[in-house]
Amino acid sequence: MNNIYSLSEWDLRKLVNNLAEDNYIFLPVQCQQSEGGRSRWEFVRWDPKETRFQLNCRRTDALCFDFFFPPNNIMHTFPEGQPGDKEGKGLTLLGYKSCDIDALKVLDKAFEEGDLSYPFYKKRREETTIISVDCLEIADPCFCNKVGGQPYPESGFDLNISTLPHYGDMLIEVGKNSEKGHEIADRYGHLFSEATDKEVELRQAHRDKMMTEIEEKNSYFEISPELGKVPRDAPFWDKYATKNCYCTAYTLACPTSRTLQNFQEDEDGRSSIQDKVWDSATLKDINNELHSDDPTDSRIKEMFYDKFDRFHEEHGYYGCSGCGLCISTAGGSIDIRDVFADAGNYQKH
Repeated sequence: MNNIYSLSEWDLRKLVNNLAEDNYIFLPVQCQQSEGGRSRWEFVRWDPKETRFQLNCRRTDALCFDFFFPPNNIMHTFPEGQPGDKEGKGLTLLGYKSCDIDALKVLDKAFEEGDLSYPFYKKRREETTIISVDCLEIADPCFCNKVGGQPYPESGFDLNISTLPHYGDMLIEVGKNSEKGHEIADRYGHLFSEATDKEVELRQAHRDKMMTEIEEKNSYFEISPELGKVPRDAPFWDKYATKNCYCTAYTLACPTSRTLQNFQEDEDGRSSIQDKVWDSATLKDINNELHSDDPTDSRIKEMFYDKFDRFHEEHGYYGCSGCGLCISTAGGSIDIRDVFADAGNYQKH
């Protein structure tokens, strides 16, 4: 069965409109901020009359897990019972990038298999259709290539869209093991045509170009499993200790962060509600969460060892997708890539 098809942007719009009959569809839109003149890619709900249809060139500035794990989510109520999503429309997310999918891979380990098992997360994951998109540009903070990724997804999607620069049509690939993807291709096959060899070659040429660009951008540092073994008292850590001791960029802005809190609230002594919420974590809390025995460690230091040592030892891959949100959110005060470079230089000497 062929998994790669060609379609025009107009037919893609038709596909989105058709899917919207049975799904809530969210896709990225470039929004202008009121201050600073900076624009952000944010997910908005698709409205065929009002939403401007555009495929995001790079990853969004929003966390990829917002849809699967809201900032505040009721887990249990008593005596009313356990709430769940009401039957109705499904959810389709258009515009995920390779780093978003890799981040979900990390969260799947935590919320489906680990100590933080979270059944609502798994339920939302199973009911959501992911339509990913190749990167058309490399954002400055991106370093997915250093953690085993690339600026285009190879798995983890139901459908993936590749825009071909200077070419009219685009390619849409059906995930090999995706039932939802194959169902969409079968149902709306009249919008697709089989991709030609030339189109597939054009896609590969652009992917190679993006890979070369990101490799050149990040050529000054390397990431390896040995990097997570650098001593905690290595001198280079001193210059980062005071920069971001209380910075939440490595907890709240990180798509692979797993710092959570459960709260139980009693109501008049007759009922209670248990919530699971995002938590940026106090220094004491984060040291407990990340199994540190040093209460003076900064967030970046603890997250470094959590993602590049402990998580890699347990699962065989890093607890980081290389999206660079921690860099852009920190406002330039700290760059995790500098930590990688310093750790690498320390090991060489």
